[in-house]
Amino acid sequence: MLIACGALVAAVGIAFGIGYLVWPIPDPVEIAARTDQSVLIAHSDGSEMTRIVPSSGNRTMVDDLRADVSKPMRDATLAAEDASFYRNSGFDPLGIVRAAWSQVTGGVGGGSTLTQQYVKLATGADEHTYTRKFKEVVLAFKVTNELPKDEILQAYLNTAYYGRGAYGVHAAAEAYFGKPPADLDPSEAALLAGMVQRPTENDPAYNAEQGRARWEYVAGQLRRHGMVDDAQAAKMRMPGTRERFAWRGEALSGTTYEIRQQVLEEAERAGFTEGTLQRGGYSIITTIDAAAQRAAEQAVAEVTARAPGSHAALVAIEPGTGAVRAYHSGATTAGGYDWAAAPQHPGTAFEPFAQFLQLAGSQASQQAGCEGPECSSPRPQAALGAETVRRSAARLGFDTGSWEPSGRSAFDALMTGEQPVSATDVAHAYATIAADGQERKPRMLSRILDRDGREVLAAESAPHPAFAADAGASALLAREVAGSRWPELARSYGTEPLVVERGRYHSMTAWTSGFTPRLATSVVLSATDEQNRSRPLVDADGLPLDGTAATDDVWRLFEVGRGGAGALPPQPEQGAEPGARPGGRDEEPDREVRPGA
Repeated sequence: MLIACGALVAAVGIAFGIGYLVWPIPDPVEIAARTDQSVLIAHSDGSEMTRIVPSSGNRTMVDDLRADVSKPMRDATLAAEDASFYRNSGFDPLGIVRAAWSQVTGGVGGGSTLTQQYVKLATGADEHTYTRKFKEVVLAFKVTNELPKDEILQAYLNTAYYGRGAYGVHAAAEAYFGKPPADLDPSEAALLAGMVQRPTENDPAYNAEQGRARWEYVAGQLRRHGMVDDAQAAKMRMPGTRERFAWRGEALSGTTYEIRQQVLEEAERAGFTEGTLQRGGYSIITTIDAAAQRAAEQAVAEVTARAPGSHAALVAIEPGTGAVRAYHSGATTAGGYDWAAAPQHPGTAFEPFAQFLQLAGSQASQQAGCEGPECSSPRPQAALGAETVRRSAARLGFDTGSWEPSGRSAFDALMTGEQPVSATDVAHAYATIAADGQERKPRMLSRILDRDGREVLAAESAPHPAFAADAGASALLAREVAGSRWPELARSYGTEPLVVERGRYHSMTAWTSGFTPRLATSVVLSATDEQNRSRPLVDADGLPLDGTAATDDVWRLFEVGRGGAGALPPQPEQGAEPGARPGGRDEEPDREVRPGA
């Protein structure tokens, strides 16, 4: 028996030595590199808008243990899992004996040190076998010899699963308390540290009794090991948590969903696919201004509440950059219809552009050497032709891809407000005019940052002269034509003029749009019935709704909320809702230029 025991010990020792030499230790950097992480989508000021969570759960890595994780959280982890962590050699011989006996008697193992648990998490080996346990012990010993203890603890905290789809302490702190792990107090830390053992059952939002029992155990361990003093212990209380999965963005609003999809598309065009973003743990900084976005959402909610079944969309674009500062899709749920991007009949709201395109086309033709009486006509509709106007509209900012390229009917539909356009198109076109005829494609992507906060991409929209071959000529032409449409504007350059245009399409669609040199905004209001068919705008009593008054209200509330001027020029006396003219347009649109606004 002595010989047999000696041979067994020798065999184990030899196997241990071979395993130590052959089996590589888990590399925390490599693990992080191949692990999908959550992607932050933030407002322009860096405040969180939402997150993209991988199917495997939310992961955000901690890079500096002592700076990024509070001492209470570090202590609670050790209290719950391995109080002797900083003293042991990576494994506990007595714990191994207890685990072996547990398995022999039908138990499920146990007795692992924190280092062993990290090895198990990092290698994905979770089967209850003696072979797995032996390899785990060997690697735990090797990890302890080759890595600093802080690095092991950090790797564990980055790898452990805490429930609610949250992998790693950073994601867990966000999932349960909506804060970074550096801000966790002893009570919150005790709850999170206790989650790893049974991530679902220990969640107090899932099982209140089990969750409290586990929290009390960890809190008791903190006291037992002197990790909190009597005063701190007396203040500890079972903490409340966020609603389960609220942090994952599963209840995205329709507007946030559309912004998220747009920035992902822009990032992919720049070479950053969603998979790349998740593997790198990148952050996306959007162009959306947090205050302006809140103002847009509040303004739309307030006005549409007065008109059941209505959909208000708002788009605000910064001239000269193309940055979208506020966006409301009009949809109430994620994946719903995006009314801000949806073509809708502009009716009289298109007249400013019809006049602008005619004048610009005429001026451009003269500059190109056009001769003859048709070139000197102030409104040379026939001379310009449908294709010329369509190209001019595209240069101004309209999405003309689905427009008929030529034909008198297409031309008439465009010039009489029958050709549907979107609120994004209208804001884009006004932004081009406000930027002295320099068109820039609207964008919601501002920057992409890596997990260390370093900028890896700065997005921008390239300028394109809208009315001439070069920027200077386009600016002169834009000012000349804008001055023809809005004479007061020609005398207001260098100040803050406010140009506002209102329009409607019968009683079905209403618009309030316009610009200052710093922001171009378009608001459109329409309505649908239960079968999603267009219908007239009505108020809560079923009476006809003054559409432009409603879109004016959205504009005004938006401006006040974002800190703008908030005042609109009054509408001219209208009386009853105007009737439609031939071609589907109503009476003359309301327009106003207000210098000094």
